[in-house]
Amino acid sequence: MTLLSSPQGTPERVWSLVAGLSALGGTLQRATYDGLLNPGFERDGDEVKAKATLAADAHNAALSLNLVESSRDQVTLSVNAPQDFIGFADLVHDRLVALESGDADTTILEGFAWIVAESDRQGGLEWIYQSGRDEFADKANEGLVGKEMNTTKAVAWRRWLTFMGLGITLPHDRAAPNFPSPAARIARELGRSGFVAATKMPAKEFLELLTQRMPYLDQGRLFVQACQRIGYVSTSGRLSPLLSAALRDLHDDHTLQLVPSGDAAERVRLSEDSAHTIDTFTTVILFPGEAA
Repeated sequence: MTLLSSPQGTPERVWSLVAGLSALGGTLQRATYDGLLNPGFERDGDEVKAKATLAADAHNAALSLNLVESSRDQVTLSVNAPQDFIGFADLVHDRLVALESGDADTTILEGFAWIVAESDRQGGLEWIYQSGRDEFADKANEGLVGKEMNTTKAVAWRRWLTFMGLGITLPHDRAAPNFPSPAARIARELGRSGFVAATKMPAKEFLELLTQRMPYLDQGRLFVQACQRIGYVSTSGRLSPLLSAALRDLHDDHTLQLVPSGDAAERVRLSEDSAHTIDTFTTVILFPGEAA
């Protein structure tokens, strides 16, 4: 069982499972646990249960993430439940980043690394919206091992990416794929790293921090692996369009400030964007808007 083979095990359902199990002491008899997952309701005097697959997929997703331990008689929570949904996203992200190669759930972040690499090869993100569902799944499998992706799994995959701050739901067309963007996750990881407001970092040190905490971004181990799988070697000397767009967004909302001045030899070049004033940077100032 994997996250993608349990498509109805949404982040919200799994979080409800974890939070509920924690609130009830962390261990439940199996019958009580099953009732927690699918409590049902009364309608016209009759008890109505939701589809069994909803509860089963939530349970299987929790098992896949090693959030619970299950036996025939009882289920036990195997993590300290985070305080809120955002903390739960951090927990899931950390667990997926830490997975060893070969674990079936590496598909989630390896797939995102493929998008970053493919965006660099294509020079943008338009190709995502020019591909049909079947074509997109086939393309994704080029950056994965085997045939992990299909049209059903792609929906669950995007849902988990968005939950972790790696995608944005497009408000004008719910049928369109989520827009991939690591901006929210970058901001979250910088905040979790404990930096005080107005901390200054050399550009290369900043990028090294990102690749450590988010190895699916440029030059991270999952990004390098994705490039190898699709036979791509970057020669532009610029950051990928996906990472470049995220950094510009974070610059614009004052989560960070990209400073272009300094030694030309130390400059990091962003993907070209004539609509934005920032093309290169040598220094990054973290959380400049919070400085006293």
